[in-house]
Amino acid sequence: MKKKKNPARGQAATGVPLEANKGAPPPAPEGLQPIAEREASVLADEKSVGSREKMVDLREEVVDQRELSADLREKTLRDQGVAARVKGARTEKQLREAKESLGIAALQARTMSDAAVRASAQMSHMADHDFLTGLPGRMLLADSLAQAIAIAQIHGKKVAMLYLGLDRLKHVNDSLGHAIGDQLLQSVAKRLQACIRPGDTVSRQTGDEFVVLLAEVENLRDATRSAEKLIKAMDKAHLVDGHRLHVTLSIGISLYPDDGQDAEAVLRNSDIAMHNAKRSGRNKYQVFTPEMNICAIAVHAIEQALHHALDRQEFVLYYQPKVNLETGSIIGAEALLRWQRSVHQLESPTQFVSIAENCGLIVPIGKWVLREACRQAQNWLQAGLDLGHMAVNVSALELHDKDFLASVRSTLTDTGLDPRRLELELTESVLMQDTQMVAAILQALRDLGVRIAVDDFGTGYSSLTYLQSFPVDTLKIDQSFVQGIDNEAGEAIVCAVISMGTSLKLQVVAEGIETRQQLAFLKSHRCAEGQGYYFGRPVSADTFAALLVAGRH
Repeated sequence: MKKKKNPARGQAATGVPLEANKGAPPPAPEGLQPIAEREASVLADEKSVGSREKMVDLREEVVDQRELSADLREKTLRDQGVAARVKGARTEKQLREAKESLGIAALQARTMSDAAVRASAQMSHMADHDFLTGLPGRMLLADSLAQAIAIAQIHGKKVAMLYLGLDRLKHVNDSLGHAIGDQLLQSVAKRLQACIRPGDTVSRQTGDEFVVLLAEVENLRDATRSAEKLIKAMDKAHLVDGHRLHVTLSIGISLYPDDGQDAEAVLRNSDIAMHNAKRSGRNKYQVFTPEMNICAIAVHAIEQALHHALDRQEFVLYYQPKVNLETGSIIGAEALLRWQRSVHQLESPTQFVSIAENCGLIVPIGKWVLREACRQAQNWLQAGLDLGHMAVNVSALELHDKDFLASVRSTLTDTGLDPRRLELELTESVLMQDTQMVAAILQALRDLGVRIAVDDFGTGYSSLTYLQSFPVDTLKIDQSFVQGIDNEAGEAIVCAVISMGTSLKLQVVAEGIETRQQLAFLKSHRCAEGQGYYFGRPVSADTFAALLVAGRH
């Protein structure tokens, strides 16, 4: 078979001129060309598949990135939501707390405002009332008195002012403490208020002084009846913290317009009358008189002089002998205070002791008396003079003084006197003031060896009960009974006291013996000891020493 020729000479099969194909590779053999093409196609397909796979991977990665971004956006939104909710919750809590704080502040403000109002009212009340008893104070009393006087002028009535002094409150304060004294004052205030009319006023003036204002009274008798009622109200013991306390009132009375033309004069004159009641024995009332003004001036002068007397050592002791009635020998002495105001002026205690008690000087004076008496007794004993016992009087104020026991101990130690040589004399009225405390003090004295005598026996609270309760050694029959021996009643009383003392194994001493008849009666009824002008008046230390010397021979 012949080979066909190209239809166009000089032109390749591809239709490209030969000149144009110059430099191209020669065509593959006829049998091999399809395989090459197929391989090339396969390679191309593989590359295409790889590209597609890479594209798929990229798309998946993009999707993953988008999902991750979505997750991040969702998480962010969730976190923002939580944060917002937390923030909102916090804000709500803060608002709630702020509201509560505001409410509390408002309540506190109202409370503080109410408290301020109450405090103001309380301060106002405290300014006008006594803090301890709640009674009106001086300012309210002055207002009430001025109003009462104005009303009395309109109605033609009188106004009565009762000035009350509580007797011996200092004893309670010194012996039991001010807390007990304050409770006693509160008890007294309640009793006073229970005794007055609704329109009257009770006021506390100072520590132990009260005032009762009686508005619109008809006459003096209305005032004195009220005073009697007040005094009687104090008869019953005050029960304070387990103590039975007895106190009395000294009352001064003045009237408007009789005793003063204004409030100040009425108040001042009732005060003067009260102090006059104290000086005349206490537990009573006194109506003001013009003469009391003169007395008040004199009392003030005595008070000032007593202060100087202590500083200038104007006090001296005189000694009255106590004798054995059977033998007439001196067995003891009683120290008696005198005031040597000048060379020729010697005053007895009756002229100044009550004033000394009222102005608080009796305690330092009493300490001086005790020390001087013990010193003198020890001097006599050291000189070989057998004194027996030295008796010293003790007032209620001294006994209730907080330093009394310590003063007795130090005095005995300093002077060297044997305690068994000292005898302290107390009146019945002193013994009956707070009996528990008095019993304790007397027992302490007894433990020291000091003797105890009941002075002026029969004039106060004579009772076998208290004689059995207290460590008493001696009974001294009051001179008023001894001097009444001439009549049957006096004899009976003296006999009864001697019998009672003997049955209780007490030493009985008769005071105020002035006649041979009195002495004979006492001896016949076995009264062992006595003293009085019959045996001798109180004398100076030198004179008494001479009596002891004479009695020794």
